[in-house]
Amino acid sequence: MSEKKYNSVEAYAIAILAEHNCDCYTYGGEYGKHVLDDLKKGYPDGMEFPYVDVANAILSIGKVRPIYRAPYRMVFDTDSYCDGIDFESFGAAKCDAEDTLINWMVEERNNWEDPFCPTEEELDNYNYMICNSSVSVYKYNPDTDEYEEEWSPSWEDEEQLGWKELTTEDIAKEWEN
Repeated sequence: MSEKKYNSVEAYAIAILAEHNCDCYTYGGEYGKHVLDDLKKGYPDGMEFPYVDVANAILSIGKVRPIYRAPYRMVFDTDSYCDGIDFESFGAAKCDAEDTLINWMVEERNNWEDPFCPTEEELDNYNYMICNSSVSVYKYNPDTDEYEEEWSPSWEDEEQLGWKELTTEDIAKEWEN
């Protein structure tokens, strides 16, 4: 913190928040001990005002961030991990879902030692991914505060993207063309 002197603990607290790219929502709804611990950790040599006074000033200007739910969520699910990414439009969520499938295929195939002839284990790993990984787009329902499935790729969608199990013959055909 600069050597500037502040005429009030509130002005000092606002300057502390701004210096750390924080705003009135950063500690909204937080427990005082959490704020106090952060101040002591960030300013071990003390502050212009007592830690407790600065923490209380931060808490007094703190606002609880309003709850916001994105209208759409793209959910990706593998055999070991499931998560989602929020989007403002259905189109963006669907596009990201399709891109995710393509990226998974590219990443898996990039791990092959020989792109023309994967080993049996490499091909098994690829096909395992195809069978055990998926994407879907969900739409937020404010009445239930839940996301409900809006779209998942059809068999035709997956075929068009190339999301299918492969055989060594399929790979040989790819390289013939």
